[in-house]
Formats: sequence, structure tokens, C-alpha cells
Amino acid sequence: MALLPVALAQAAPGVAGKPLRVVIDPGHGGADYGTVYQDRTGRVAEKDITLRIAIRVARHLKSMGISTVLTRSQDVEVSLQQRTALANRVQADVFLSIHMNSTPQPDAPEAEGVETFILNNTTDESSKRLAHFENMVLGPSSEMPKELAENTDVALILKDLRLDANLSESKRLACGIQETLVRATSRLSLAPTAKKAGVVVRPRDRGVKQALFYVLLGADMPSALLEAGFLNNTRDRRIVTSPEGRELMGAAIARAIAQHLKLRGTPAATTSLGRCKVI
Repeated sequence: MALLPVALAQAAPGVAGKPLRVVIDPGHGGADYGTVYQDRTGRVAEKDITLRIAIRVARHLKSMGISTVLTRSQDVEVSLQQRTALANRVQADVFLSIHMNSTPQPDAPEAEGVETFILNNTTDESSKRLAHFENMVLGPSSEMPKELAENTDVALILKDLRLDANLSESKRLACGIQETLVRATSRLSLAPTAKKAGVVVRPRDRGVKQALFYVLLGADMPSALLEAGFLNNTRDRRIVTSPEGRELMGAAIARAIAQHLKLRGTPAATTSLGRCKVI
């Protein structure tokens, strides 16, 4: 199994001259299909859709001069720890994990549209998850020498501080992706090729939310998780299974990430954050 860089292009300078680098994580892969939609015409798996969208995001970021790495560039299984470990290792400026949603009730009114998540690390439950996550990597403290166990406790404290420090930027990143993607896919219904494919309804904006996702818990940089629609919703599925829809989504996500990086540390970023609402 390989974790392959998709586009290590000559990147625009980041903080203190460091090249900008983004890690895009196509959810699931290999034996992990994610959510699956199947009818008499065929089967659509989340792992395939997320990879196709991620490849388009990477392609557009490359065209903007932003170095981009995929956690997987083919249909292989990658653990949650490996995904964020890669992002940390290459010192990414942004980590985005792409997924598809589902519900037990197909085409239910509430089961439609895009939503973007940031990590909720403000509860006791999240602290327990953080400890569990780190222990899976570092080993249980009870089996360690005292000195190493104390170092593990320090690592947990430092992780908490990094998560807190990245919270505002993660929020700004998620809001930018959500807003840009909803606006772009709304325009999709106006495109003749999309109309021909049957995409005719404006997608629902489900907003930015907080949740306890392991894949975000490991990231040492601003991060978000995108649910790019419901696979078992007819309208959403038509968007992500059409080449036009995936291309538009990829371009919109890349544009939002590039704008996020461009505004870092500016008054405009503060203004943007002030407008950002998390449900």
C-alpha cells in the first residue's frame, strides 16, 4: 500500500517562505466501502465517489501552484491514524477528509445536501477519545516505564493545545468550503449538460457542524470533514455520479481552500470568521 503524492508542484510560499501544502483524504477505500447505494441499475460506493472528487480537488489545487497530497490515490485501505500521520509528516497547512452521507430512509426531506464538520474537542467525551487515540499510537501508559508515561501525558497536553489553537482556522476553513460548495452546486442546475443528466434541483445547505471524528482528532493543522451529499438521495447522487457534478465540486472545494490559505492572518480572515456560523 502506498500513500502517494498527487501533485508536489512548485507551490506558492506559505508562512515564513514555507511552500503551501494541502492533504486531501478520500474517505474509506479497499475493503472499507463506506456507505453503498444499490438499485437494479447498479451499485455506487462511497469509497469510489470520494476518490474521484478528491482527485479533482488535487488537480485544481495543483493548477493554482499549491502542493497537494492524497492519503490514497487508488482503491486501498488506509487507517485513520495513517491519514492524519501523513498530513502531520508533510506539515500540511490544511487537512480535508471527504465523505458521503446516508440515511436509512431514502429521499427523506431531511436527508439531502452538503454539510461540513469541524472537530468538537470541548467535551469530556472528546478528551477520552483523544487519550484513546494517542494511546493507540504511543501504547498504553500502564505498560510503559514511568518516564515514558509522563512523556505521553505531555504529548496529550500538547495535542490538546494544538487542537485549541487550530479551532478558529478549522471553523473558517469549514465555512468557506460549505459556502463555496453549496453556491457552486446550486449553479449546476443551470448547466445544459447537468440538466441533460437530470440535475435540476438546488441542493440543501446543511451548514457547518461539530462532531467527534477520529480522522480529525489526529490532525495538527486546521482540518475539516466534508459530507458531500447523501448517496441514497436521488438529487445528491446525480450530482456526485455525473462528471460535471464532480468537476464542479472539485473546483469549488479547491477554490475555497486556496482562498482560506490566501486570507490567513489578514483582517479579512477575522471578518470571515465573524460571519461563520457553526450549528
